[in-house]
Amino acid sequence: MMNDTVSSATTQVAPAPHAIETRSVAFEIGGRALLDGVSVTISPGEYVAVMGRNGSGKTTLIRHFNGLLLPTSGECFAFGLPTRDPRCLREIRRRIGLVFQDPDDQMVAVTVEDEIAFGLENRAVPPEEMDQRVEAVLDIFHLQHVRKRSTSALSGGEQQRVAIAAVWATNPDVLVLDEPTSMLDLVSSVALLELLNEIRGSKAVVHVTQNLQEAARAERLIVMDEGRIVFDGPPQQALEESDSLRRWGIAAAGRPASRNTPPGTSIAISTEALNHVRDDGNETNHVLKDVTFQALRGSVLAIVGKSGSGKTTLAYHFNRLLEPTSGEVRIGERPAHSIALHELRRIVGLTFQRVDLQLFEASVLDDVAFGLVQRGMERAEAYRRARLFLHRMGLDPDSFGNRAPGTLSTGEKRRVALAGVLVSEPEVIVLDEPTSGLDAASVEQLSEIVSELANQGKTLLIITHDLNFAARTADGVILVDEGRAEVLEGTDRLGELAATWLAETLSRFRSSAA
Repeated sequence: MMNDTVSSATTQVAPAPHAIETRSVAFEIGGRALLDGVSVTISPGEYVAVMGRNGSGKTTLIRHFNGLLLPTSGECFAFGLPTRDPRCLREIRRRIGLVFQDPDDQMVAVTVEDEIAFGLENRAVPPEEMDQRVEAVLDIFHLQHVRKRSTSALSGGEQQRVAIAAVWATNPDVLVLDEPTSMLDLVSSVALLELLNEIRGSKAVVHVTQNLQEAARAERLIVMDEGRIVFDGPPQQALEESDSLRRWGIAAAGRPASRNTPPGTSIAISTEALNHVRDDGNETNHVLKDVTFQALRGSVLAIVGKSGSGKTTLAYHFNRLLEPTSGEVRIGERPAHSIALHELRRIVGLTFQRVDLQLFEASVLDDVAFGLVQRGMERAEAYRRARLFLHRMGLDPDSFGNRAPGTLSTGEKRRVALAGVLVSEPEVIVLDEPTSGLDAASVEQLSEIVSELANQGKTLLIITHDLNFAARTADGVILVDEGRAEVLEGTDRLGELAATWLAETLSRFRSSAA
């Protein structure tokens, strides 16, 4: 009997390690605590959503999972391997694939197909198998039509799809996605969510999101606030606690925007037969095709369309970051090309989709005040106004003013960039994906700011994939499709567009799965 007991004990199999485990992880940078004693385990095959207000520590946490960041104190393990041990990092990063929120941060190759092949080459995948995997992923993510295109010539949404596809191709055991739908149109978002559903159980998925509907698809929800985990459990349990969701900054009060002044009758900005042809060396693309529209003073127009349709290219013509191949942009009655650039860019303010391109000064306050100082405003007044507009964007100037922009979350960066545009009080304001990366409370605040600006007679052109935000804030819609633009009166057709795109996506996904 004793021998049987010993035999049974010696053959007992040790439990499999967690896919990810953190033990009392703290992380500080510049004297600021971004994580504060975070302990969490994620099992192989588990689907976990992570939510939290801007700056709560979500991105900082997931960058510990594969050793991109190392704890100031505490320990982090991936499949039992310590991320502190440099000898383990190759294996950890083979098994844990991480997709950044800003896809441009991880683009390394010149063309789309080379980008997808890059990770496979690093893993010494045989050429024949590599070719098969690249072809399969190009099909899965509907990227065949851009396979030879330069990654730098892609739209933000296309770049995001390529970044996800490149990590997907390496077949990691854990897929960590940092707001993967933030730049995607509805079609691509739904397709990605369907793909994640298909792999449920076979791979662990860690999905950082600001979208409650996306979080509800997971089997487990982690909510972070001020560097700590404040909820860890079934999503439905959290979704039933509306007061807690608002307290954690991941749900808004839902107040209606305070728009009370109708648009004026004079034209603020217009285009006439605008064409733009781009040659990136590999191919020539007719990106804009005879685009004609006009926006009245005090109006809000949403510019919507699928990724790569030409929306951002159109926006870059409004203040001559790009020049038309033919046709023209007019500011009021004046052709844009007849206006000095410094004057034009005072009249037309633009926030970029990739917000890092807009922030370059040493501190947040310097960045917001930069344009005013360059125009000759007294520094004291410029900085007084910069503080005022930071506060207006929900950022305490005493807490954020001296911080380096690079230490901010993406949502915080977006609000700083918007403050830097609004502080100059332009007459026309162009916002490229302004809700990308924003938490729910910030989106609500932004909708109120849009209404306030329109009430003041400002004209706003908002490029967005967020059709709910468009319906809430806009007077009209410009639908861009393969470079052509259709002007829609009002926002009534947004629901119809969403339903059509959703049906197309699900049909396409189910056909390819079959």
